[in-house]
Amino acid sequence: MRKLAPLLVWALSMAANAAEWKLLTTSTDLKKITYWFVDPTSVAKQSHFTRAKLRTAWSETQFGPDNTGYRSTTYISYVDCDRRLLAYTANTYFSDVDSASDPVHEEPELPVEALSFSPARAGTPGEMRINYLCQAYEGASNLSI
Repeated sequence: MRKLAPLLVWALSMAANAAEWKLLTTSTDLKKITYWFVDPTSVAKQSHFTRAKLRTAWSETQFGPDNTGYRSTTYISYVDCDRRLLAYTANTYFSDVDSASDPVHEEPELPVEALSFSPARAGTPGEMRINYLCQAYEGASNLSI
């Protein structure tokens, strides 16, 4: 319990500082917790895809191919709801968990036709993101009718 207390304080402070992000899910690995967030205001329909801004944060530092450390990343996700496929672009990496520091690495946003879409395995955070984004857009469009 003593080891989990700092993680709980960290998670609560992270949620308090990032009110615009909605927590979708967390990993079950208590040694290295991963948090997946969505900006609900960013969910929109683009062509036949659902597009949204997402964020992932880790309780431990991650390392990129060039060995640069980061604790969170923001990115654009495109979901093909009909085919249940997702793709990511415009990754920006940060040294802090709140994605508030200066970026340590940035990748440009690619056009949709240049993205590699892939399915998500059942029960994974990828499937949860597909479910949320497809339902969020459908719910928003039903409300506006």
